Amino acid sequence: MLKAIVFDLDHTLYDRYATLERIVPHFKEQFVLSDGVTDEFIRDELCWADKQYVHRGWEEIFEHLCNKNIFAKVPTFREYCDFLHFCFMRIAEPFPFTYDVLKEVRNSGFLVGLITNGLHDVQTAKIELLGLRDYFDEIIIGDDEPFCKPDPRVFELMCERLGVKTSETMFVGDHPLLDVDGSRRAGCIPVWIRTTGTWIYPEIEKPVLQADTVEAVPAFADALKK
Repeated sequence: MLKAIVFDLDHTLYDRYATLERIVPHFKEQFVLSDGVTDEFIRDELCWADKQYVHRGWEEIFEHLCNKNIFAKVPTFREYCDFLHFCFMRIAEPFPFTYDVLKEVRNSGFLVGLITNGLHDVQTAKIELLGLRDYFDEIIIGDDEPFCKPDPRVFELMCERLGVKTSETMFVGDHPLLDVDGSRRAGCIPVWIRTTGTWIYPEIEKPVLQADTVEAVPAFADALKK
């Protein structure tokens, strides 16, 4: 019987694309851009590259932006990353359904957790900006532990803290390797959220449960609770 639902943060509860749109003015202030580069062009390329390459890493996103000649003076990759981290600690947008979904699963009697990889300061800032902390019984940030997703031990640690078995836990996330494969290997029930729509790991079996957004999670959970 399902007792707990654990979520990923980025691209699952946190809307990276809406956030990227809000950082466009700061992007223009931070970098020297090529003539004729518009706000719309920056937004579209940032979001397109994130959707295509986020599961491969920020290096490929940065390479795409450079190839599109957005920069008149190309920053270093470190300068680009530092800029994004600075913005992500100050600007964060949830999906419009994030809070309703979290309320619904909690009101249905499920324990609720969050596991997110990334830097402690950045991910903590996102959680606080979004006002999400009180929605969870437990939160694990990978930077705070000796292991992170997709290591099965981080999912096992969450279940230990919640007081449930991994087989009684659903894990919801967008990343095929970090979220789906990692949680499955720990014994959890994986749900793939198709935010990017890309599955770049043919060697990993897609889960039975998948949806475009976490709006489908309460129905999945109720069916497994019985």
